[in-house]
Amino acid sequence: MIRTATFYVTLVLATIFFGAMAAFVSLVGGGRAWMDRANRGWARSMLSAAGVRVTVHGLEHLHPSGVQIIAANHQSYFDIWALIAGLPASVRFIAKRELANIPMLSVGMRSAGHVLIDRDRPRSAKKTLREAGDRMRAEQLTLVLFPEGTRSRDGRLGRFRRGSFALALETRASLVPAAVEGGQHVYPPGAKRVRRGPITVRLGPPIRLEGAEPPDRKTLMLKTRAAIEAMLAQGESGGSASD
Repeated sequence: MIRTATFYVTLVLATIFFGAMAAFVSLVGGGRAWMDRANRGWARSMLSAAGVRVTVHGLEHLHPSGVQIIAANHQSYFDIWALIAGLPASVRFIAKRELANIPMLSVGMRSAGHVLIDRDRPRSAKKTLREAGDRMRAEQLTLVLFPEGTRSRDGRLGRFRRGSFALALETRASLVPAAVEGGQHVYPPGAKRVRRGPITVRLGPPIRLEGAEPPDRKTLMLKTRAAIEAMLAQGESGGSASD
């Protein structure tokens, strides 16, 4: 229980501190490097408070320029912190607009360059994704999306949304599949108690988009899903979490 209490206190304080830092950097034009520091500081604080160790395999599949899209499965909020802290890139997330209802988190995410989209308004979402693609190219960013649209309730890979791949087709950036394991043990959806444990991130070879058109979204979705399923099948994340 002490770890859980520490985690929640850290969640509040770190979100306020690094959110304010991101907002200040955005205001004064501090640039991408300072935004990365704010993002990683927030992520590492949360992982440390929970006693989570992150291991990453397949870093050779990341593009040196950082301009790419990562499609990952989604088991826990810890997936976000694991990817920010574990990947040597300027990572930003595409997340549902409902997070805007959390005041300090919303300010920090927007300031740090994360993208909040309203899936109930397709026209607005499409415009937001187009702007995100422009920013990705201009600032050499790596954008992460969760094709399932929400966290898995049982740890198994859920149904993918074809619309999630519109950004990849819009930008023609490399699409890197990622399998994240362990978060469902540390902090599953609906849980209140945090448990210590490892999280493993596996990156697969980029899926090329040359010649792909909007009608090819289903094919792209199936290729990405198959790649993530294969990586999830490679093995366990290193053992069960412990109290």
